[in-house]
Amino acid sequence: MGGASRLIPLPSFLAFVLAGAHFWRADWPSLTVGCGITALLTWTRFAWVRQFLLLTLPLLAARWIWTTAQFVQIRQLMEQPWQRLAVILLSVALFTVLAALLLLRQKALQWYCRKEETANVQTAAMMVCLALLLPVWFMNPQLLVLERFIPQGGLVQIILAALWAVLAAGWLAGRHQASRARMLLWRLFSLIFFGQLVLGLVVESRFLLTGSLHLPVPGLIAAGPIYRGGGWFMLGLFSLSTLLVGAAWCSQLCYFGVWDATAAQKTKSSPAPDWLPRLRLGILVLTLGAALTLRLTGASTVAALTCGLLLGLLLLPCALLISRARGYASYCRGLCPLGLLGQWLGRISPWRIHRIGPCSRCHACIRVCRRGAMTEKTLESGTPTAACHLCRDCAHVCPKQSLAVTWFGRPSSAAWAGSIFTALLAGLHAAFLFMARI
Repeated sequence: MGGASRLIPLPSFLAFVLAGAHFWRADWPSLTVGCGITALLTWTRFAWVRQFLLLTLPLLAARWIWTTAQFVQIRQLMEQPWQRLAVILLSVALFTVLAALLLLRQKALQWYCRKEETANVQTAAMMVCLALLLPVWFMNPQLLVLERFIPQGGLVQIILAALWAVLAAGWLAGRHQASRARMLLWRLFSLIFFGQLVLGLVVESRFLLTGSLHLPVPGLIAAGPIYRGGGWFMLGLFSLSTLLVGAAWCSQLCYFGVWDATAAQKTKSSPAPDWLPRLRLGILVLTLGAALTLRLTGASTVAALTCGLLLGLLLLPCALLISRARGYASYCRGLCPLGLLGQWLGRISPWRIHRIGPCSRCHACIRVCRRGAMTEKTLESGTPTAACHLCRDCAHVCPKQSLAVTWFGRPSSAAWAGSIFTALLAGLHAAFLFMARI
């Protein structure tokens, strides 16, 4: 591109520099950091950056207009001249609007041309992440770790989370690297989750969610409120997450199950016993019944924690002795009570893997599925069994691209359903990663 074309980002860059200076004087250093990061991003050529700029520049212009009105009112009350101030601030607002309008030109489209195929998903993932974390900051900023150590650090944490959502969405939206990216992102989340737990126990209690220890076993998300007679927040968060992305919570957001899935990847998958689902149902009934019994009998917290710890420690022998040898996630499929709840709630969620094209009977989807959701029978029906956890490995490995995420199994929705699902998933992942504690 020519020299003039390289200056396309300059108006947007200057608009964010001016906004950053304004927020700094207004004692909002966190927003100054956000403006600084965005100003640097204007010089990249990613398509999602242009979309983000088109969303934020009008907001900045509105902020300048609001600031003008505030300052004019103050000057008038103090009986001081205000006309020149109003002209300067409104000129900055107009400049910000013009910077946004310039992004609508063809040359701007040509400049911000990288990764156009994933731009919509990446921008949507950022919006999902912001929609999840900004209310947290408004209602209780101390839930954000950086806020506990640095004033306004929570907003910086949210900005970083939103940028991570963009990266995660780009990786998950690419068909060829999505399966590998899913496992890497899943492991990273679990490592940071348990790493923050260790920091909270060993270094500083402020790394813990409430400053006190909670046993990080997924099954206790359901059993804990029954034993305590309250504290339904985590169960509500799990339910909301599952309604948003279905049973994908178990294949991409669970901090526990990733290690069972990792162990199962070490060998070729073999059929799981037919009685395994019934065992998990029994474990769910036993877990909830034990929690109720412990509460009614007035059992000590130590006894309750011991029971919860035993449920969690079963992961080690299952992963090392069964999952690694048999090639399927034995703990998740046979022992985790929360996984069964996720599977049930996932039926309410609209996302379904469905066949949208001809099947060549290559059986690649059956071989890659570690949940036993793809079988000869499902190839005929075009829909996996209820055991499907929406990992999408089958869709990514299909040579004819005949499997896809759909809206309630409607093939016509495949063109947009997969993108929305990926954006929701990436946004949830980023929000959970930067909260990193349960």
